Amino acid sequence: MPSGGNVRDAPELARQPEAVPQSGWPLAGPEVLRADAPPSARDIRDALVTKAGDLFLLTDLEGNIPPDNPNGFGLYHRDTRMLSGFELVVQGLRPTILLSTTHAHFLSEQVLTNPNLSCNDGREAQEQTIEIRRYRRLLESGARERLVFENFNSFPLPLLVGFRLAVDFADMFEVRGLVAHRALGQRQPVQREPGRLTFRYRGRDGVSCSTRIELDPEPHRIDDGFVGYSLELPAHGSRALSIRIDVRIGDEPVRPRPARPVPAFRADQTPIHTSDALFDQVLRQAGQDLEALLSGDGSFPAAGVPWYATLFGRDSLLTALLVLWRAPALARGTLRLLAKHQGQRDDPWRDEEPGKILHELRRGELARLGEIPFAPYYGSVDATPLWVMLLHDYYRTTGDLELVRELRVPLDRALAWCERYGDLDGDGLVEYARRSASGLVHQGWKDSWNGILHADGAPPPPPIALVEVQGYVFAALHGAAELYRALGDALQAVRLEREAARVQNAFEERFWWAEEGTYYLALDGEKRPVAQVTSNPGHALFSGIVRPERAPSVARRLVTDDLFSGWGVRTLSTRAKSYNPTGYHLGSVWPHDNALAVLGLKRYGEEDRALVIIEGLLAAARHFPLFRLPELFCGFARSAFGTPVRYPVACSPQAWAAAAPSAFVQAMLGIRLHGATREVRIIRPRLPRWLHWMRVEALSVGDAQVDLRYERVGDHTAVDVMAIRGDARVTFLDRWAP
Repeated sequence: MPSGGNVRDAPELARQPEAVPQSGWPLAGPEVLRADAPPSARDIRDALVTKAGDLFLLTDLEGNIPPDNPNGFGLYHRDTRMLSGFELVVQGLRPTILLSTTHAHFLSEQVLTNPNLSCNDGREAQEQTIEIRRYRRLLESGARERLVFENFNSFPLPLLVGFRLAVDFADMFEVRGLVAHRALGQRQPVQREPGRLTFRYRGRDGVSCSTRIELDPEPHRIDDGFVGYSLELPAHGSRALSIRIDVRIGDEPVRPRPARPVPAFRADQTPIHTSDALFDQVLRQAGQDLEALLSGDGSFPAAGVPWYATLFGRDSLLTALLVLWRAPALARGTLRLLAKHQGQRDDPWRDEEPGKILHELRRGELARLGEIPFAPYYGSVDATPLWVMLLHDYYRTTGDLELVRELRVPLDRALAWCERYGDLDGDGLVEYARRSASGLVHQGWKDSWNGILHADGAPPPPPIALVEVQGYVFAALHGAAELYRALGDALQAVRLEREAARVQNAFEERFWWAEEGTYYLALDGEKRPVAQVTSNPGHALFSGIVRPERAPSVARRLVTDDLFSGWGVRTLSTRAKSYNPTGYHLGSVWPHDNALAVLGLKRYGEEDRALVIIEGLLAAARHFPLFRLPELFCGFARSAFGTPVRYPVACSPQAWAAAAPSAFVQAMLGIRLHGATREVRIIRPRLPRWLHWMRVEALSVGDAQVDLRYERVGDHTAVDVMAIRGDARVTFLDRWAP
């Protein structure tokens, strides 16, 4: 198969096994269809993930998909598992792994060797005398694999080489254990042709799927579940096999799309270079991960591989916000796509309401049949104000008023949702309450079934008003006011500014927790405070809803020992009764959560505390494979083990975790872009002690570009404007400005 590049020339950093992707949300009651339950996998921590477009592959380290595996391994397209078994055996035994890696996001390589083998002619092949190189490339239409067997013995070896095959066409929700049984369609007879097997399935909804496996040379044995070769390896010689796997869903084959422009967020598009080689690698890996997660037409990032390889409202919006200063194209595509799927009607089954931005879009058979409410599902209280926030921040960054005009109607409808449907009890706050019996109980970013609990461990009754959501609504109203003013609607702008002030006053009056010097996590349906010390107030800093006089207290609270692990800010204080360092939202550390807090601290002039958090997360990244920040990791103290403890089923790569390093850089450099005036504002830049210099090249502002170099001199960070191309200006400020 064509390799697409010499995998063996990959840098050593790329030869480490990848972290394990998977959902980690705990199970809830049986009446709830789980969007937050884990698959039945037990040990896929070192699984390999490759992805191309909407197709992704999850294998063990040997590159195998063991048939009948409980781990969720397989080849997936649009929430359907197109290949559930693909296991290499030699003389009936699995080879021994020597090296396994992915290079780029669509290439993988394994180097294998043999155990002791008894060959067909009675000869014995001692262990480690046969090398097997397995090269695989993933395309948007399928996979291409080439295997090379090299014999180091001085005599020829007749070997039986085979592949155990399985194709189940299982829905992703079945694989993840979220449904007890699947909607069974009709399996078609397997079609056997010379060198080819074709598996077909017709769903109950009438949609057909097929997986075709082609082998070269033609196998000596071929049936439904096994293909085999009688392979003669010459003495000190080699033989090769090529395998092609093509998939299709619907009437047309899945074909590669025409070449599209290089993604705007790729690390080498707005190059950042630093004096620290490991930090550079963190940034490179984050850029590669975001590129890998591009899905659909390449305009939006899937939330995470493998279990969330689809469009999510909150995840895509926050990812786009965190990388906006480097990659505005990602925001533009995300805004348009989510506007296309904006809620149109009142549908309790999907938790849908007019103007609401979706939570999750699934395309498998169960979703198409309507047996689950995820085609799409709207159970997110924060995606709608976040959409408005992103539209405003995109306009401020780029000056692109045409997109604002294009999205004027979705903007009107999103704000109307916040006002009419978001405030469920008329108290002036935006709350959530599940209406769908198969929907999510909690609908903020901590959306696991036990993510929001009272101090005594009791679940709060709905409707629930979350602290960070009030901040998002405040920022959305303020940002929308600027958008309407730019569109010439001054009356609407004034009305929204007044509403934002009212939201801020209500927030300060009802959420402030004087005894802890921070804000309550939430108010429950009886308006009782959910008195838990959490990371969520960091999002309130990010949104700007916090009054300046209270910001230093909130900042201090974020980095006290019960919240700050040394690696990052925990989701929940260690003093809480429900604290669990391995709980999904009960004490773990999430990079994106920390990134939003860092930007909030920067906003309020708390650079020292922001750098403490940045240093912790970057130190943690250096312990993870490929220096990749995962979705989350456990909340054990840094002093406990000297290394961060991996969460067993965290998605990796994961979109908003991959976006976090860009936010760290923005906070260090103090960059805030104003595209309409082609102005680069630099606010109190601060490089950490371990970083001597940083260089940003071709930073776009409007249609101009700027090159900047930062250098730490003692406790001061100096900035040199290296070049300006176009009509742009750079200004230096000592405080945050709108």
